Amino acid sequence: MASTEEQTIDYVFGYGSLVEFKEPLVTEGRVFPAVPGRLCGFWRFWGAAMNNWEATDAEKHFVDPESGLKPRIKVVYLDIAERQGSTVNGLAIPVDATRLAELDLREVNYSRIEVSSAFVPTLSHRIFTYVGTDAARDRSRLETSDAVHASRQYVKRIKRAFSALGPDELAEYERTTEPLRFPERDLELRYPHLPADGVA
Repeated sequence: MASTEEQTIDYVFGYGSLVEFKEPLVTEGRVFPAVPGRLCGFWRFWGAAMNNWEATDAEKHFVDPESGLKPRIKVVYLDIAERQGSTVNGLAIPVDATRLAELDLREVNYSRIEVSSAFVPTLSHRIFTYVGTDAARDRSRLETSDAVHASRQYVKRIKRAFSALGPDELAEYERTTEPLRFPERDLELRYPHLPADGVA
């Protein structure tokens, strides 16, 4: 039977920028490592967007690196959705209740769902991931009137993270991700309330 302490630890499957967070979680003398793996029955695409101009300076937003101003554009992120026969590579990161609550606040354009049965390898913990909300997905539609862009820096961060994850992980990421159909733009992330562990 799992201990009470172990039952308080969950995992969050990251398939984008969260793959950067490879440090283990250490709590009360126990070490819970991040676990590379696959989420079966899902596919990855650029399909969740935020209205950058609506975010306050105290919230996650993007600025032009030269002017420091917040452009009036929509910024698109990676998303995943169920699709039979597809697989997404990434990293399951350990979280306690505090860290999970921080991630819930951070992922304002996403909903958290449980995907324990879809993750390989099997873990004796609950596994969650984040999927785009209906509103965020609607904002990413090409037919919307406001411009939709991807942050060039965000795209590069993700590729570096998968390259560092292990051999062939970047190649698998590129193979299993729908091609980016939005223009890239130099956009720097501003996120004043980063969790102490630096996840961004």
